[in-house]
Amino acid sequence: MKFATYKSIFLLLLLLVAVGVRSLAQETPSDAIYLDQVKEYTLHPDGSWDYHYSHQLKLLTYYAINSLYGEDFIAYNPRYQKLRINRCITTMADGKKVMAPENAFNELLPSFAANAPAYNHLREMAVTHTGLERGAIEDFDYTLSSSRDFTPALTGNDILWMNSPVNKLTFIIRIPASTSLNYNQFNINGKPVITRAGSQTTYTWLISNLPAALREDFRPRELQNRPRIVFSTAKNLDKLLAGFLNQDAFTTKPDEQLNKIIEKAKTETPVEVSLMIKLQDIVVNELNFQPVPLALNGYLIRNCNQVFKSNGGSELEKTVLLAAMLENAGMKAIPVAVIPDRYFSKKSGNLLLADKFLVKATDSRGENYYLSAIQNDLQDQSFFLNGKMLVLLSGKTPVFEKADCKAPALELNAKLNLSKALELDGSMTLSLNQRLNPYLKLQQDSSFAKKLLNGTLESSKINTYSFDRLEKEQSVISYNIVNSDLVKETAEHFFLKFPALTAGIDGWHMTELVSARIEPFEIPFPVNETYHIAITLPEGYVLITEESSVSSHKDFGNLEIHISQEGRTLQVDRVIHLLTTEIQPGQYPEFKAFIDTWNNKKYREAILRVGPK
Repeated sequence: MKFATYKSIFLLLLLLVAVGVRSLAQETPSDAIYLDQVKEYTLHPDGSWDYHYSHQLKLLTYYAINSLYGEDFIAYNPRYQKLRINRCITTMADGKKVMAPENAFNELLPSFAANAPAYNHLREMAVTHTGLERGAIEDFDYTLSSSRDFTPALTGNDILWMNSPVNKLTFIIRIPASTSLNYNQFNINGKPVITRAGSQTTYTWLISNLPAALREDFRPRELQNRPRIVFSTAKNLDKLLAGFLNQDAFTTKPDEQLNKIIEKAKTETPVEVSLMIKLQDIVVNELNFQPVPLALNGYLIRNCNQVFKSNGGSELEKTVLLAAMLENAGMKAIPVAVIPDRYFSKKSGNLLLADKFLVKATDSRGENYYLSAIQNDLQDQSFFLNGKMLVLLSGKTPVFEKADCKAPALELNAKLNLSKALELDGSMTLSLNQRLNPYLKLQQDSSFAKKLLNGTLESSKINTYSFDRLEKEQSVISYNIVNSDLVKETAEHFFLKFPALTAGIDGWHMTELVSARIEPFEIPFPVNETYHIAITLPEGYVLITEESSVSSHKDFGNLEIHISQEGRTLQVDRVIHLLTTEIQPGQYPEFKAFIDTWNNKKYREAILRVGPK
């Protein structure tokens, strides 16, 4: 009787806690809320400029206090910039105001400048907010002033979504009346209010009720669904780049010390493509990568010899170094800025839009390769640049190229024999093209071909392999396999797993998709993936799972799955084509069902047994 009473009390308490949690969730749908936020840029007639930021942020949860908003960090360059904290006050829930003490402001070396002597002058102000509790309001305001010789123009690439909702956002750009402003806005309703007073023109955006940035998986990589303002006071991109390319970093040749490294590599690796990979490996792995933002150093970079002697550099500095080394080795090489085409505009000179830098290298046959200076490439990067605009950083007149990549394809054809000892042997032919073809890696290490069957076979199960074709656009590899362990026995039933490669869709891990989306769902790239597998079964073995025939044709892709047994031959055909990268929320339920079908276990394995069905 007592047990029943205690159990009733426990259930009642559990119910009250659940109701309380639900009530709290309804009252506090986010961890914090920006009551007011201001972002303000002012360009002065002498070329100097100020950035003014302020917010009033109400904290609603302990997570907001301890993890999200307990501190603010402001990176700046003291050689050209001065930081002034105008206000740092916390209004507690009972109305008490707490001024930030002196020790709430601590100047640090930014983490990205650690182990980078050339950038040890950079600073980051860590501002610790005090008097925080649930219901408290942070009132924070600062101004960052930049000298006239810091940047060639006033530019911005501001994504306006925050981790918490914003009740009111004011975004202001002030420029001299004699200066033109080139701007583009994305996912913002209404144009700015433009006012002219005296010698100043002001652009003002008033935006209300901005939702919080979401944390869904497979978010659009270029954040194209989020509010954004891109602007520049440069006359155009050509003018901006002309000054930028005037640095000696783009014309300096390797000195004697660096030249010895290049000559040694040429002696050890006379084949041109292999030499290209060797020099890339030196830059990537023997020199430190220092992820210092280009804008924080006023778009100034060091030349190849300075970067080499300091044993490290930023992404663009290492890119310039790699280009200089390839040029010295006898190839044509040009640094390239990669900008998302959706944001690119020749009218707006804005290097903040560059999301990476590469080297465009051309061999003696006129074959082009795009190489990274901060990672070893399995394949020419040109196959990864769909939807990008390439800006060649060479000469007085910049050259623009729009990348256009075909959808990559993967095809596996297999003829296998299953023995009564449950061992699979036979042959497989794998075809990979475009970005899925690790051509550069295979040039360097042909045994990497064994790893391409990861997800299906261990390398030890591959007896021999040979290349039917090894070219940049496509590689075709034939394998002879022995003693594969794709079959497991349980209670006199045999579970045969069909080959599937992690190089394709399986590598994206779309096995547990949520039921609904708010943001668009974006996959890494369109793809064509095909498996044709014929397995000869031992005498007397039969398929006890149902034969399958599935066909699905959607706007975003096509799917075909056919599994059947004819005599002793088990035939498996699985084909999926994904035609687009971005799935809108309205299409998502259909897309989820489509992918769930592809991942369904009954279409990925067969169950066999001995005897009649």
